[in-house]
Amino acid sequence: MSKSEKSEIREKVINVAKDMLVRFGLRGLNMVELARECGLAKATLYKIIGSKEDLIREIASEIFEVNIIKMLEPYKVIEDPVRATNEFIDNYLDYAIAGQRILVQQIYKEYPLIEKYLEDRYSDEIRLVNRKYLEWQEEGIIHKSVNVKFCIDALQDLNDFYVKSSYSEEEIIERLRTSFRCMLRGMGVPLE
Repeated sequence: MSKSEKSEIREKVINVAKDMLVRFGLRGLNMVELARECGLAKATLYKIIGSKEDLIREIASEIFEVNIIKMLEPYKVIEDPVRATNEFIDNYLDYAIAGQRILVQQIYKEYPLIEKYLEDRYSDEIRLVNRKYLEWQEEGIIHKSVNVKFCIDALQDLNDFYVKSSYSEEEIIERLRTSFRCMLRGMGVPLE
């Protein structure tokens, strides 16, 4: 089997596993069933992905990349605080909730080392956001009386609360959109 074939099969396995994870949850991600759905022998599946934990780590990292890194990207590439913040809120609330729920409610509970690994990466990303808001505060866009770190921490805690809640995805999105806009306007970001 060539490297490109192995890579293609690996990608298929990961996609099928993600689909199973969404449909059946972490406990429903059965390796025998995954091998069957991918048309592989169980031994071949393990040669391609390693252990189930290796597969879960890769899926968690991919969810993290799509949901967290992509969500915070506007702060890296857009200088205008209003545009960056609006794009962040739209990106985040368009696709991040479902992925975060899988990470927080399922994967992190079963695999705390994966949580630790991804939380360290998340901390690096949040430091960038804090720096951006502090720059905007120095420019007079964010009120001087605001403690930016406390506000970002409060938004993170609010997010964690709702992601762990039993509200529907639509309800979480609406509650977070309203809360984020309220907090950010209070900080001085003149959102539409």
